[in-house]
Parts: sequence; C-alpha cells; structure tokens
Amino acid sequence: FLDSHASKINALNLPRVVRNGTGPIDLSCVYDVRSDENGLVVKWYQNMDQVYQWIPPMLPQDVGVINGLAEYPEENLRQPNSRSVIRLRTVTVEMGGEYTSPEKDATIHVSSFNETHLNLTCVVNGAQPRPFLKFYVEGVEVHDYYDRTEKTEWYRKDLSVKVVIIRNTFEPMLLDCEVSIPQTEYKRRERIVYYPGSNGFNDQKRIYLRYLRWYHMVHFILLTSVYIIILCLCIFQLNLCRKRAPYQGVTNRRL
Repeated sequence: FLDSHASKINALNLPRVVRNGTGPIDLSCVYDVRSDENGLVVKWYQNMDQVYQWIPPMLPQDVGVINGLAEYPEENLRQPNSRSVIRLRTVTVEMGGEYTSPEKDATIHVSSFNETHLNLTCVVNGAQPRPFLKFYVEGVEVHDYYDRTEKTEWYRKDLSVKVVIIRNTFEPMLLDCEVSIPQTEYKRRERIVYYPGSNGFNDQKRIYLRYLRWYHMVHFILLTSVYIIILCLCIFQLNLCRKRAPYQGVTNRRL
C-alpha cells in the first residue's frame, strides 16, 4: 500500500494473458512518492490475498501463490520511490486473477463508553508487519489503552486495533491515530475532528442532551437561589429601616 495523503499510483503494467508454464514476466507498479516522506511500504494483492511486501531498504518478501517463484534483480530495486517490479520466473494457472497494489485503510471510530467517558478505536487493515498505533487527543498522546491483532477470514486481512478510553469533555476534539511500521521510517496519521452528538451514535446524543438539561437545571436553581437571597436581604433591610424611624422622630422633637 501507499500513503494516501502523500503518494499516487500512476500505472499498473500487467500482461492480460500468459501461457501456463512460460516466463519470465514482469509485474510493474509505477507511483510517485514525495521526497519529504519518511517511509514507504508497498504491497501486492492477488484476488485480495497478499502476495508481496516491500519495505525499502529491506528486500521484498513474496508469499502465497508466487512464493519461491519471484526474483528481484538489482536494477529493479534502484528506484523504491517510483516503482515496484515483481519478476515471475514461471507462470502457473494458480497465479491467475486480479493483481492490485492498494492503499492502506486506517479508520477512527468514536462511541460512548459511559455517561462520562468515550471509547476511541483505531482500526488498520492489512498492515504487515504488525504496525505500532498511537492515539493523540489535541496533540497529546494517550497512554491508557489496549490493542490487538485479529485475523478476519471473511476479508482475508489482518486488523490491527487500538482502543483508548478518555473523559468526555462535551467539546469538539482533534483526534489522531499514528501508524508506524517496526524497523522502518514509515509513519503517518489519520486525523478527525470529533463533535459531540454528531457521530451518529444515539446513546452519545442522549448523554449529551441529558448533560445540557442538567446544566440548565443547575443554572436555573442557582439563579433562583441568588434572587431569593437578594429579596430576603431587601426585606430585612426595609424592616430594619422601619424600626429605626420612630426613634429618630422622638429624638428630633426633644432637640
């Protein structure tokens, strides 16, 4: 896969028809990678099954139907930022199908954990070796988490999952999931802005509305209490003035 925010696949050069048992043939993927990118991972898939991975400067790795049948001449490894070439020595019937060089898929999900906390989940599809995932909230890394890797046979991909639980501030938040590949310089971030009540989760909307009702109720009680206290002080002051008035009149007449 290629980083969708920095790279672009320009062409896939593949033969449409090949006779069984013949070879060699080249499978070529031509792409552009920005010079300021800090890492690259290229993968090939045959009918959704991964058959190739290249993390420069390491040598490519082939698996599945092309395992042991591919070779990588030095001239095909000199331009890691522009092309990936698989040379198949011999073609077999099992190799037939659709070959692609897809991009990695990373997604951030937000859901309610309870009335005071949120559940943040970052899911990365098809990343091998297993990536390191980090969560950032407003640019600050969150350390309380658990992560796991799941094999999903129905999609034939590995899912890397990181889950964190944070306090719900009921304010918009900037969320980042950082994906990095061990022993490489590859690193990228998936970023979203989370708005309370706008993510489609009914329970989150319900909690947010409950919070608003609670806030307005407390605000009303506090204002009412202040008004009552002010009114009591005014009545007390008025009664005090009335009690003092007769004595002041008597004093004036004596003078």
